[in-house]
Amino acid sequence: MKTWKDIEELAEKAALEALIEEMMTPTRIARHLNCSRESVKTAMRRHGLKTKTFVVSEEMRERLFL
Repeated sequence: MKTWKDIEELAEKAALEALIEEMMTPTRIARHLNCSRESVKTAMRRHGLKTKTFVVSEEMRERLFL
């Protein structure tokens, strides 16, 4: 069974940072790498990385009906 350390893009912090910047979520990264979301989340935690967050303005929230 492969672990996150066996997947080059997850084992290397810089590669994982690039994927986070491009794809944003662990689910999307996992689909791209054909691995589990938990593997991605574990690698992120071990490297001290977090997904990017953004704030939705009240005006945009009303437009999106959130």
